[in-house]
Amino acid sequence: MLKILFLACVLCLRGTLCSGGSAYQHLGKVETLENGVVSLDVALEIGRIVSFKRHGEPDWVVAFDQETIPSWHWHPWGGDRVWPTAQHLNYQIYGNNGFDPVIDGQPWELVSKTKTSLIMRSGLSPQLGIQITHRIELPAKSAQVLHTYRVDRLESNPYPVHVWTITGVSEGDYILMESDASTPHPNHKPYRRWAELHSQPPTASLIPDSRILKFTWANDKTQKLGTYGNWIAMVRGREAFCQVIEFDPDALYLELSNLQAYMNRDRSTYEIEALSPTWTLRKGESEEWIVRWELVSLPESIQSDGAVAGFLSEQIE
Repeated sequence: MLKILFLACVLCLRGTLCSGGSAYQHLGKVETLENGVVSLDVALEIGRIVSFKRHGEPDWVVAFDQETIPSWHWHPWGGDRVWPTAQHLNYQIYGNNGFDPVIDGQPWELVSKTKTSLIMRSGLSPQLGIQITHRIELPAKSAQVLHTYRVDRLESNPYPVHVWTITGVSEGDYILMESDASTPHPNHKPYRRWAELHSQPPTASLIPDSRILKFTWANDKTQKLGTYGNWIAMVRGREAFCQVIEFDPDALYLELSNLQAYMNRDRSTYEIEALSPTWTLRKGESEEWIVRWELVSLPESIQSDGAVAGFLSEQIE
């Protein structure tokens, strides 16, 4: 019976795949930003980005106009969202394996908006005593998006927090991510894996003569890996969706990585993820963190994996 219910949920998810600009039943009204090159849709009702694309081209962000399933303790909406805690702490904090029910479950307030920028603010999480403000800006004549997150601790609370952005994207050809050599992973691998969830190791290795990790999934139904570095990208055809952050090898990362990739073929889910350092904030303290998105077109002369990795490394510095 559980298997039947799961398959029914999967079919429902597949049948409610959203594209930008739609009127959503469960995700609510969208606020659209555009700069003449790219557009981006934000659903304030769920505090998530539900569309990001070049004008006239397929969407990069995948969202599902799906009703929440309460027993899951998380929301199957896809899109781009923020999680404020390391996942292994969730049972202590929330009593289940879901994420913050206010920051990732209740509406966000629209603070201000222009044609190319938007500021939204989450509610106050009673479990964490924090509130997150997210500024989104589209620079002029650019395929970039600048995200600035501010975490304010408004109430005293013992739990460490971070900004963990999870972006549901359309399936591409492969994922590339920088793998910094300064912090090793178990068994001398250039990544960490979740062996308790995925018995087989991921199909991932460094591109020769580089510190760029390539992750593919042709043989996997579900898989996850993580590493440390400054950027991650989904490559799809002649374009790459890159996310760029600042990695501090001296900082604390409770997820044992600051870049992660996840895929689940049955749920049509592919994610690129970025994490800030972990902060222990006192009441009245705050931290900011920046993520830069960029759509990078690949010249026809750039064909091999190594050439793509090298080109992206140069373009997004």
